[in-house]
Amino acid sequence: MEREKWVILACPPTNINEVLTGTGVPEYVPTVDHSLAQCADCGTDMWVGPNQQAAATRAPDATLLLCMACGIKETNRRNHPAVVGHLGGGGGRPRLPS
Repeated sequence: MEREKWVILACPPTNINEVLTGTGVPEYVPTVDHSLAQCADCGTDMWVGPNQQAAATRAPDATLLLCMACGIKETNRRNHPAVVGHLGGGGGRPRLPS
């Protein structure tokens, strides 16, 4: 399948709270079920939720695990409107700061 048809799974980079400082957006807190992965395009570390990981595992040849910034770039590169959805989640136990 062509990359342009792959589903983009945009994940928050590990520095998302630094990036959003001062914007009024609530602090992002990954759960114990989140794992670290690297963006397929830029290699930045990012948090992957269990639902995103499950989707990527079920369809490895039809999904792109990208950081949010690269997800936006990929959407713009495709030159057509994006459909944004949420895979749910957020009900897990917060990850404790290290």
